[in-house]
Amino acid sequence: MRLFVPCGLLLLLLTGCASSPDNCRKPIGDDGLTPEIAVERDGAIGQSITWGGTLVGSRNLPDSTELEVLAFPLDGCGRPRVDDDPLGRFLIRRPGYLETADLKPGRAITASGRIIAISEGRIGEADYRFPVLEDVSPRVWAEPSVSGPSGVRPWISIGVGGGRGWSGGGVGVVF
Repeated sequence: MRLFVPCGLLLLLLTGCASSPDNCRKPIGDDGLTPEIAVERDGAIGQSITWGGTLVGSRNLPDSTELEVLAFPLDGCGRPRVDDDPLGRFLIRRPGYLETADLKPGRAITASGRIIAISEGRIGEADYRFPVLEDVSPRVWAEPSVSGPSGVRPWISIGVGGGRGWSGGGVGVVF
């Protein structure tokens, strides 16, 4: 029994520290193909890619929902790194209706799919060419929560528990 408790505790600690597969979706495609480059490059249409950034606006069309995004580089899990320099703008076209009331400008969003078109549009009074990325389920990232007790990341949390002859503890690290 003495050997079982430490192994069980180790398994519990490792499970608690593992990230969920849903939290990390690795980007696909050529990470050098930015929205700015896609409008210039012949052959970009049809390529599969992951782009992300901050939501600028959204609108419902008769057969789809269109989201305008200011692109930023992505981390290894596809989350936009908004502290980096922007990479241009792109449109996400999602077939069908998407409720846009919850999609406030500034929210982080990531889309993976095929570049289906280059669309002519405007930013204010300026003409602009947007690559259009089709994605049936763009990922809207959760709003950042308050970091640890001091609001600083990374932070460490330690917990101890027990009951009915079992006791254990764990350490959590948040980045």
